[in-house]
Amino acid sequence: MMKDLSIKRLKNTSFVNLYSDFILNRNMCSDKYIKILSLATIFLNSKDQYIKRLGYRMIIIYSNQTNDYRPLYEIAINLGIIPIAKFIQTLDKYSFNKTLFTELNLSFFELYNRNNVYYSEEQKELIDFYNNKKDSTISIIAPTSYGKTDLILSTLNECKHRNICIITPTKSLLAQTKMRIINSNISWINKIITHPEMYNGNEDNIVAVLTQERLLRLLKSDSELSFDYVIIDEAHGLLNGDERSVLLASVLIILEKRNKDIIFKFLTPFLCDSDNLKIRNTSFEIDTFKVSEYVKTERLYIYDIRDKISFCTYEQFLDDFYEIEIKSGIMDDIDFIKIYGADKNLVYLNKPTDVEGFGLRISNRLSELISNKIEKACKDIAEYIHPEYNLISCLKKGIIYHHGAVPEPIRIYIEKLYSELDEIKYVITNCTLLEGVNLPAEKMFILDNKKGKGNLSPSNLKNLIGRVCRFNEIFNTKNKNLIKLEPCIYFVVGQYYAVNANVRNFLRNCMKIDKEVRDKPANVLLTNTNIDRENNLKLKSAEEFIENYEKGIIENYDNRYVSTFIGKVCFLNNIKEINIFDKEEEIQNSLNKCYKENIFIDNTEELFNILEWLFFRNVEDNERNQNLLRFKYIETRNFYKMFLDWRIESAPYSKMISYFVNYWNKISVEGKDTLVYMGRWGEESREGVKKLWTNIKYKSNSEKINLAVVRIKDEQDFLDNTIIKYVEVLHDIGLIDEVLYLKIKYGTDDKRKIILVKNGISLGLSNLLIDKYIKYVKVDLVKDTVILQRELIDRMFNNQENEIMISEANYFIK
Repeated sequence: MMKDLSIKRLKNTSFVNLYSDFILNRNMCSDKYIKILSLATIFLNSKDQYIKRLGYRMIIIYSNQTNDYRPLYEIAINLGIIPIAKFIQTLDKYSFNKTLFTELNLSFFELYNRNNVYYSEEQKELIDFYNNKKDSTISIIAPTSYGKTDLILSTLNECKHRNICIITPTKSLLAQTKMRIINSNISWINKIITHPEMYNGNEDNIVAVLTQERLLRLLKSDSELSFDYVIIDEAHGLLNGDERSVLLASVLIILEKRNKDIIFKFLTPFLCDSDNLKIRNTSFEIDTFKVSEYVKTERLYIYDIRDKISFCTYEQFLDDFYEIEIKSGIMDDIDFIKIYGADKNLVYLNKPTDVEGFGLRISNRLSELISNKIEKACKDIAEYIHPEYNLISCLKKGIIYHHGAVPEPIRIYIEKLYSELDEIKYVITNCTLLEGVNLPAEKMFILDNKKGKGNLSPSNLKNLIGRVCRFNEIFNTKNKNLIKLEPCIYFVVGQYYAVNANVRNFLRNCMKIDKEVRDKPANVLLTNTNIDRENNLKLKSAEEFIENYEKGIIENYDNRYVSTFIGKVCFLNNIKEINIFDKEEEIQNSLNKCYKENIFIDNTEELFNILEWLFFRNVEDNERNQNLLRFKYIETRNFYKMFLDWRIESAPYSKMISYFVNYWNKISVEGKDTLVYMGRWGEESREGVKKLWTNIKYKSNSEKINLAVVRIKDEQDFLDNTIIKYVEVLHDIGLIDEVLYLKIKYGTDDKRKIILVKNGISLGLSNLLIDKYIKYVKVDLVKDTVILQRELIDRMFNNQENEIMISEANYFIK
């Protein structure tokens, strides 16, 4: 009978009634608990993986409900989940008397001990697989907490004196990975390249941590450069159909062409089939290790306040919803989070505007904290940004928010505050949390089930949920129980969900335990992506880019090649906003005219006029390129001239905010057009459907200040990610002054400060360190490396420097 037992059969038995009482901890008694334990034991011996997992879930819930962890101790040993068994042995009430059995267990546990960290059986198998496949292309599919960063360090330790590159999807993850490598003290690594310009061509071996865009620029700088090992972190991103994912695939194709023996390591928390990572015009085969271990078991809840208020739990094994009595009266989303929240909570929303808006809403309902550390933090943020910055109002109430428009030094600082201060209970964030950011949290509240324009996919939702109750938090010896093995995830359905959002169906689609989930490869360069009429042109365009970047890669290529110098330079600099084949002759003629008239750019006004005349007027007119199409207006060019001048003069954030607000006030007083571009923060449309603009004259001074904060970050990103590509073209074709080029790119032409910026240190901190603390900063102008001495931090504290600066400096010290 056991082999026939399935979830489907189980749902048609009286077990459902017993189980619902158990899940809700309703009317439970010793007899019922005995039945639960008996059934769980039977289930654990089933051959059906879902029935087996259900048995394990029942044991965990039983142990936490009754505070009796003996059954879980036995099961954890049998299943090889050593960290659980080891933790239970540390609990006071389980001070096991020494017997042959317990001594054997202790000896057995030590087989899974590495550097005083106890691994599960499957974690150990994963590590062994990875090490045994050192010279094979592999994919590792393992949830958050399974130590994928340790695998990266393993490659660096084992593959000495080879060219190794780690590709990360974001700059923040890049910085995090770089610091983990530095802190691991791997003796043979003298330099970690994080910017293409850090490569000088005479290195014996290279270790690089780069985004795909930076890696492409590095490959451009040396056509002979190749890598032996390439680790792709968050590799599931390769499946997406967006430009960055196609670029990542393009870079991998180029890398294999340069070294046919290259080894790829794909690391991802979620993937169904590793074959979906295979890329056209490559020949690598993939060995796979996929973690099947089931350690945490989520408790999923829906609190819906849209019409009739309802509260239920979703049981993902039986695919059923159990109603929960609301004993606290009518609660809105904030009341609910306050009542059901833990000491550390993650609140997820989709839009950055909603992230900030909800932060202010909840802060208005909380009391101000009495804390010297928070008071000092607020003072430092006020000095660094502005006293009216919304984040300060939130921080005073024990809240931080986290999205892509929070300045990087502030992000580093508030993450540190949240991790260290018990008073800070809430992080309100969006999809930045899906990109490798790790913060402590016991509970999660999902206030919107979207990511971008669509719903969170099953893998994205599971990845998000995996950020709660990480292993180091579960097995912290300060804990007195294992309740964190049951992370509580609350879907609080209110004003931020779509009006027609069916959250129950959404949960069934994403979390039902036996729901078949398939990868949906959309990247046209992947072998398993279906090519049809709709995406055939996109595939052609991607292959044209690769072949024009580096000839001879695409087999049986019969498409176009550029015929001009400027066309080739545009491809090498990843210019995608212009149809280069259609426009290259026209742009080349304009360039020839520049040469003939000895045009040489040495100021920002001329820079933007030439960029518009040479390039931006040739940009394809579509929704994606609205940012560049704006440059046809003299007002836009004047604004960016002004903004770039601020950056070149190294204006701090606080000063740039003042400049922004003064500029907006000035155009309002002078009766000029007050509809200003705000991108994703916009409220009105202009010559299009998307709301990208805001009428600034209707905003209060405080609103202008906070809009200035996010616009500065967004404009800096726009300059660094888009405009800089065209500046690189100007540099390659010899039209721009070297000093101006350096100041645009780094904010300075000081060689020492440039090296600090290349190594990930903000321009503001770079200025402070070189101008005031050079004694504690070791800069190698040949290797492009920097070492900050430990004494620097003490000196900065003694001089009462802003702790945001100190926090950032500390981030870069071993």
